[in-house]
Amino acid sequence: MITGSKFSNISAVILLLIVCLPSVGLAEKSALSLPIEGLESTVLEEVAPGDYRILFEGQPLERMTGAEFPALRNLEIKIQNKNLREMQADRTINALLIAMARIADEPTLIYLHELYESYPERRNDVAEAISWYARENQRRDADWRILVRSLNMVEGEQAKAVMKTLTKFRRRSNKAQWIRQAILVGLKQDAEGQQLASDLLEHWTGKQLTQLSGEKQTPMLIWQNWFAETYPDELAATLPVEAKDSRWKFQELQSDLRKRSKKSFDLKLGEKAYVKATCVKCHRYGKLGEKVGPDLTHVSRRLQRKEIMQATIFPSHFVSEEYPTYTIITEAGKVLTGMMGAAGPDQIMLLTNEGTKQLINKDEVDEIIPVKKSSMPEGLLNLLTKEEAIQLFGYLTTLPEGASQAYRHTTR
Repeated sequence: MITGSKFSNISAVILLLIVCLPSVGLAEKSALSLPIEGLESTVLEEVAPGDYRILFEGQPLERMTGAEFPALRNLEIKIQNKNLREMQADRTINALLIAMARIADEPTLIYLHELYESYPERRNDVAEAISWYARENQRRDADWRILVRSLNMVEGEQAKAVMKTLTKFRRRSNKAQWIRQAILVGLKQDAEGQQLASDLLEHWTGKQLTQLSGEKQTPMLIWQNWFAETYPDELAATLPVEAKDSRWKFQELQSDLRKRSKKSFDLKLGEKAYVKATCVKCHRYGKLGEKVGPDLTHVSRRLQRKEIMQATIFPSHFVSEEYPTYTIITEAGKVLTGMMGAAGPDQIMLLTNEGTKQLINKDEVDEIIPVKKSSMPEGLLNLLTKEEAIQLFGYLTTLPEGASQAYRHTTR
């Protein structure tokens, strides 16, 4: 342990990490090891794959006092704001958040939860940090909710960490939405990750499907078939597929966006792309557009950029309960599909998949059928050039002028 003046000075000295970050060469090293100047033999280090701790002479400082929290928080904020390459900054912040979770005191945990709610782009790292905390400390309902919600976005090793921790909680999810999401996460995983997803599903449902099945099937295929039989009215637990005529592919756009700095986005070009892609017909963004579909003004405070892209390219992969789609069949045999809205006591307003508004007299309606598909049409990005598509997502991940800052984290 660090004692005396060394321990009392850690808050001031740890900030010196900022000075050495640009020269560390994170991308070139297989393991992260950042010396904390001024503290002999003290480093922020990756001691196991994905496990970061502050070490003194090779031993983890797992229970620093709450007095060290402000220094770690300020360090995390400064790294976030520095002009480091994105992968370098992301990895360093990931390490710091896990190290912060090791502190395991109330102010730190509150901070991590606020960070999760206020900054969607940080949710993967926060979820991983909380998973490390919950695995080694008390398992709280608030942490369980964060980890379950993170299944919408975590990938790779972070997804494995979250799933492994969720199996340690006594609490289980019986909601079809989250069972489906656990299957979707598993479908993206290697053999180890698929087994972790299967373990989580068995923990939640009480079903030992992979052990009972005598057929040679992958664990996820077994769970997909079970889900389809158990929840026939839910969206299928299948990964989205790119349309053959899709001009711009999800992975391609995501890769290009990751290479862009915030300064490379031109909000005026993004606004033009928003109009050109016909987003304005259904969605309000700031003062622009209609209010028929979800308001996108604060979408960057609710969803990650990746999630916004997925919702645009694969609109029917997840359909919000707030904006259901219906097919209306009239007595004359006319079939219309879209989102319904009130238009008076005797009429129904239907926003069709083409973005047009149709008024239908209620006495002409023969049948109304719920549809497991979004009213938002696919292929809207086909109307844009690649640069316009990139600028569109840069535009949507920036708060419009005059928008409320209520979603911002209070310490920033």
